[in-house]
Amino acid sequence: MSLKSDLIAQLRRFDDDAWAALANRGLLRRAGKDLTACVPEIVADSPAGLEIRVGSALVRFDERGPASATCDCPSGRICQHIIAGGLWLASTADSSPDDGLEQELLAITVEQLTEYAGKAGYRWALRYVDEIESAVRVELGRQVILTLSSPRVTYRYVGGGPAGLMPDTELAAPERFQVAVVLAYQRLAGVGPPPAPRDEQARSSHQLTDSRARLRSAATQLLTDTVRLGIAHSSASIHQRYETLAVWAQGAEYHRLARALSRIADHVELLLDRSARADEHRLLDEAALAYALVCAMEGSEQPRLMGQARGRYDSVRRMDLLGLGAYPWRAASGYHGLTALFWWPAENRFVAWTDARPESMPGFEPRGRYQGVANWDGMASPADATGAEVRLSDAKLSSSGRLSGAEGTRAAVVPLTGEALAAALPVVTRWADLARQPRSLLDVPAPLEDWFVLRPAVFQRPRFDPNSQSLSWGILDEQGETLTLVLPYTAENAHAISRIEALTDEDLGPETLLSAQLRPARNGLSGEPMSLIHPGRSAGIAVDPLHFGVAPAQQPAGRKVRPPADDVPVEWLPPVLEELRGWLVRRAERGTGAGAGSAVLAELASRHRAAREAGFAIFPDPATGDATGADPAVAILRSCYLVQQVTQMLNQHSAFVVRG
Repeated sequence: MSLKSDLIAQLRRFDDDAWAALANRGLLRRAGKDLTACVPEIVADSPAGLEIRVGSALVRFDERGPASATCDCPSGRICQHIIAGGLWLASTADSSPDDGLEQELLAITVEQLTEYAGKAGYRWALRYVDEIESAVRVELGRQVILTLSSPRVTYRYVGGGPAGLMPDTELAAPERFQVAVVLAYQRLAGVGPPPAPRDEQARSSHQLTDSRARLRSAATQLLTDTVRLGIAHSSASIHQRYETLAVWAQGAEYHRLARALSRIADHVELLLDRSARADEHRLLDEAALAYALVCAMEGSEQPRLMGQARGRYDSVRRMDLLGLGAYPWRAASGYHGLTALFWWPAENRFVAWTDARPESMPGFEPRGRYQGVANWDGMASPADATGAEVRLSDAKLSSSGRLSGAEGTRAAVVPLTGEALAAALPVVTRWADLARQPRSLLDVPAPLEDWFVLRPAVFQRPRFDPNSQSLSWGILDEQGETLTLVLPYTAENAHAISRIEALTDEDLGPETLLSAQLRPARNGLSGEPMSLIHPGRSAGIAVDPLHFGVAPAQQPAGRKVRPPADDVPVEWLPPVLEELRGWLVRRAERGTGAGAGSAVLAELASRHRAAREAGFAIFPDPATGDATGADPAVAILRSCYLVQQVTQMLNQHSAFVVRG
């Protein structure tokens, strides 16, 4: 094919989004106006390049395509004349674009990538691809669309080698990321270069590796010393050692371990102060988790184990979100705030925006924040997002799905009808479909995965329990299974409870949807409702945020506001594991001692044997295995971790055995 034919094949793959990614939508509009005022003409056509006159400007294309085109106007690298020339050239052909883009990406060689980004850039890209946890996401169409998760950036490829990958946001050193996305795509297809060798000059140098090894050893020693001496016998020196190791872990970039050690230091301090908030059980659980984390990091430096120093927000050029409502909250840590929930159809996930402050800070009230100043330009208040499509430009998003309210993000709000909103949501009609894969205790928490949009077949009448001071609201699915939603009577939930109790049959039609956050509970799955979604209502009133709106003026007597509590799920355990957990706490409080090791291991072995006989084969004989496993302090930490993991998995499983 000739250069002109190759260019036309590339340019016909461009749509408006591709041109906007290459330049911006403003230049695209101006280019369209230019084409109505003049007709471009080809002034030179050779194997080296194609020159097109657009008005008074001269645009030159080569085999690399529009991403590397030049113009003699002073506007910049990609201008309206280049876009106009490309649009015109694409319109001159009758043939449809070919489908060889995938093969073209796979055919890009290491030599081409190295020449494009340089040796240092290529090595950086190779290390980056080695470290990212999730593969690149691929969409096929007129272009190949490749999306990286960190940083969150989408590339559109229409041909022309690495330079033809057009990001939807500006990046520092873009050539490195273009090479990285080619390598990630090739690796996904099972081809491409092997993982990069370690760079001795990188952060994972010998000195850092040695420091981390010594840190893991010191942390293991301190955690076992805590159990060996006895939690109840913790001293000021133990507290100081935890604080010192927490600082060390932060410097060694073991951020998750640093936070874990810091939490344990806080627990020890509460014990030393004889505070009513001190909890030996929680301290032992934290120590067991920290010990498991240290063991998992032996020989592994996975990002999920190491953690991040602070939450990082990546730029997203455009997000089209559906607002599902908001809820106020208050935590036992002394913070309160407002959280707004959104569904992101393009990524098939929930995301959220939160504004929070310490309770000691005057002038902030979560319920008032709902009608207060907007979190993004283009919105009057957070309430505007409820029941609307929110189109965000230049948004900031964390890996956990948290949206930033930072300046620079703009929002366009379009109210939706209930029918349009319901059609775009992931509606669940059978509670058995709420099951998720069991999670490890070492997995990164993902609270937004606990949100669901439900379509109950029947709404039962809510009941308020004066003993627990909470509202229970049963909903039945299409198979008659019951899911109980529970709202404790707190200052933040009092309004929603009054709203729910006042709902009539007309408010809860057969197609009414309910958004709720669900958690494992003792008798199955439980949840807290946030909003009702009415498919039959018009735009602006399709979503009823239960925590807001008009509530009955008179509150029933005999209700007492509960103080905020730590967000700890209600756990259900069979008696054999309940007894094992209680023994572990009592033994850890007293300590394993210097001469009672064999007796402690014998007692633990007896309880593990009972657990195995009950069907929990995961519990080993602590007296067997390697020499480390024969240490009673280590055996207690390991056993405590297994109890926590089994507890989580049992509760996750029992949560989906819905009890009617």
